[in-house]
Amino acid sequence: MKIRNQFHILVLGILVMPVFVVAGLYGLQRSRQAEAVPMPGYDEVARMAGGTFDRKAWDRLADFIARRPATIDFTILDADSRVVFSTMNAYHAGEILNGEILLGYIRETSSDYYYQMDAPARLGESGFLVLTRIDRTDRGPPDFFRLLVVLIVTIFLFSASMSVLIARSITHSVLSLDEATRHIASGELDRIVSVHGSNEITSLASSLNSMRLALKDDQARRSRFIMGVTHDLKTPLALIKGYAEGIGDGMADEPKERGRYVGIIGAKVDQLAGMIDDLIDFVRFDTAAWRSRLERAPLAPFLRGLCKRLEADAVLLGRRAEVTINLPEDLSVPFDERLFTRAIENIVNNALRYTDSGGFVRVLARAEPADMAPERVVIEISDDGPGIEAADLDNIFDPFYRGSSSRREQGMGLGLSIVKSVLESHGWSINVVSHPGEGSMFTITIPMH
Repeated sequence: MKIRNQFHILVLGILVMPVFVVAGLYGLQRSRQAEAVPMPGYDEVARMAGGTFDRKAWDRLADFIARRPATIDFTILDADSRVVFSTMNAYHAGEILNGEILLGYIRETSSDYYYQMDAPARLGESGFLVLTRIDRTDRGPPDFFRLLVVLIVTIFLFSASMSVLIARSITHSVLSLDEATRHIASGELDRIVSVHGSNEITSLASSLNSMRLALKDDQARRSRFIMGVTHDLKTPLALIKGYAEGIGDGMADEPKERGRYVGIIGAKVDQLAGMIDDLIDFVRFDTAAWRSRLERAPLAPFLRGLCKRLEADAVLLGRRAEVTINLPEDLSVPFDERLFTRAIENIVNNALRYTDSGGFVRVLARAEPADMAPERVVIEISDDGPGIEAADLDNIFDPFYRGSSSRREQGMGLGLSIVKSVLESHGWSINVVSHPGEGSMFTITIPMH
């Protein structure tokens, strides 16, 4: 059960219990009134007592007596000391009791009962005298007081039980989480975080498991990153070393041959420099340290200027290009022009590279409105090339991943990974739809809010 719900039950129980107390006391009072000896009417009393007294005075007196607890006995005498009505077995209606008889009876039974005499002036009803007695042997607390004590104890036990239950639930879950976080901190990412129950802390355990898996995946990606860097840098370094040793061993004594070796070494050094720049950019984008430098700029003029150069590249490579920019001229977004240029060029150059001669590359930018203002900008870059294999589609944005059609291409496999890093660091997103033989379409989404 959720901890929040447990606290709700605890508070509700504490609030509802007093209602039960009041209801219990009220029910007890009603039951006592039901148990009380019913007061007879005036005609019945007058017939039994054989006396005469005021009807209204009797009705008021009967109402006064009816409100007394059922455990109290009483005897009512009229002005002539005649018993009008009695719940004491010793006296009966119509019997005459003088003061001496009453005092003698009270003296004889005073060890068993408490007595009280209500004078007519106290009642405000002339002509009546009420003798009341209470059993001395009943020394325990009144029933309503016992009920009150029982209900108070019940509230205490309920509150204590719920508090212990909540405390145990929280303590057990927190201790389990503490143990799990210590294992994660020590690098044991294969150990599943397991917390039993259904409270908020178990939901936290589920989030912690997600974090554990993310850390594990990040660790695996980091390992692949290091392995990829090692592998891709090793090849040009080995070639540089080989050609340098060849020059040192006299294998290129001829000036022409030596010049060729030096040229190869220079080309490999340039290749290494490009790889290192890619690595630096990849790490820098991932840390997003450059975000503070973002400035808002109009998007439509930027895309038109960029796509003019891309159209020229397409013509040079014997491809066809089409550019459509359907954006308001005043629509501005914060972005880094150099990085965004690199991202767009990377996608378009890939399309031009893998599209056959005479192939078609299209760039479309449009604003998707929400009411009166654009909600987002969508940039689609599509081609009619060979497409991407389904096995490669989920991994093309991973660092150092090369699809089956690019295995023999030079590079580190960081191109699309850098594209995604650039776009996501801006708060944008990218996805791809492709089918073998039907081309590919990359979609960049730029939210306006």
